[in-house]
Amino acid sequence: MPPMVNRQDIVYAFGMNRHVPLDRKLAVLQEHDTHRKWYSLDDERVCILCERRITGRMIDIWETRKGVFHLHCPTPGCDSVPRDWFYHGVPRQASVKVLRSQAPIIEFGGAAAA
Repeated sequence: MPPMVNRQDIVYAFGMNRHVPLDRKLAVLQEHDTHRKWYSLDDERVCILCERRITGRMIDIWETRKGVFHLHCPTPGCDSVPRDWFYHGVPRQASVKVLRSQAPIIEFGGAAAA
């Protein structure tokens, strides 16, 4: 009996993108989001384009056959990428003073806390 083949593996073999599984997401976010730090997949951000609160678990991550990662907002029709996702509240392991110099903190609903 031939081994079971995952549909994603077939698509990937023909040169198309492959969705990154949950167990690899945190490492990809930590390496490829150069604007903000990720400590867990439960960390929250606010997308400034669609104004949705998102977590690392929700972010859509695809890998090309050449190993290039593409990170996108999970909201259908939203074209945002990591530079468009701001901290929701105060992230863990960071001081407010440092955050003010690096990136604004956005409260859910669009009210800025600075």
